[in-house]
Amino acid sequence: MLASLVAASHLWSGMIHGYAAYAVWAFFALSGFLMTLVLTTRYGVDRRGLGAYAFNRFMRIFPLYWLATLMGVATLWYYGRWGVDLRLINGEFYMPASLREWSYVLTLFPGIHRGGLPVPVSNALAIEVGYYMLMPLMARSRSTAWFAVAVAVMLNLEMGIVGSSFGERYSTFLPCMLPFAAGSLACHYREALSRFSMPWTSSLAWLAHGLLWLKFPHWPWTWGLYASAVLSVWMVVSLHRQRSGKVDRLLGDLSYPVYLIHTTVAAWFLCLCGEIRTPAFFLKAFALTLALSWLIVALIDRPLSRMKRKAPGDTPNGGRIGGLA
Repeated sequence: MLASLVAASHLWSGMIHGYAAYAVWAFFALSGFLMTLVLTTRYGVDRRGLGAYAFNRFMRIFPLYWLATLMGVATLWYYGRWGVDLRLINGEFYMPASLREWSYVLTLFPGIHRGGLPVPVSNALAIEVGYYMLMPLMARSRSTAWFAVAVAVMLNLEMGIVGSSFGERYSTFLPCMLPFAAGSLACHYREALSRFSMPWTSSLAWLAHGLLWLKFPHWPWTWGLYASAVLSVWMVVSLHRQRSGKVDRLLGDLSYPVYLIHTTVAAWFLCLCGEIRTPAFFLKAFALTLALSWLIVALIDRPLSRMKRKAPGDTPNGGRIGGLA
């Protein structure tokens, strides 16, 4: 659902504003919760556990990201030969121009200055990678998670909860500590918070909150982002114990490649559809994105997942402590 909302917001001009930002911060809150959960129940924070955690995070993120980068570079090169500017689809979809910008593209290290992005959504991914490295600190101690929440709140308030500061608050590294730390903190208190578990109600409330933009156009760019973060944490707490079936797992597997390649795939329709960001443009691009994502999952992602290291907390029968598949 979150990946689909991001794609729709990028590829359809009539999409309700705010959902893409809410979805990205929901991903951050989900990551904070799940990384804290697996570190405390499967990996641990000793040398062996952190080594397996780092390797498995690398295998989850970078192979598919580098594939998406190759697709983006090839697409930018092809359209560049014909003088077509793909920033028509996404303002960050252009070729990096310097060694420093290419180093950001290849490493996703959030401290490097970025320019053009062959994967236009990779800025949020770089923030994910940065907080994957910091998550063991929050997982080790709930006091650290509390401290991170407090610092992030002060940072966001200092920047001013106004529309003009939205871009910096939503998409730069330190302000984005808030949803990660909130997710981590919710994981530490998940047993106490389980009394508020309402899977359907929390999910519908999250979706309904996005509709406020129709009445209050400035809401997403001011306090709406933070209201969505609270609702995202509630949704994650409510859903994390739900059993998943084959369809759930397939949709979960599809979410990452859908997120990575939807802009590149949309570029392929740029000259075929006549107009961009129309409903027809979005539906065609999204349908092909789903089909290619399924191939990527079947042919690349699932085989790669079998190369991951066994976590120290995995049970002998192949199950996972904490109910994670």
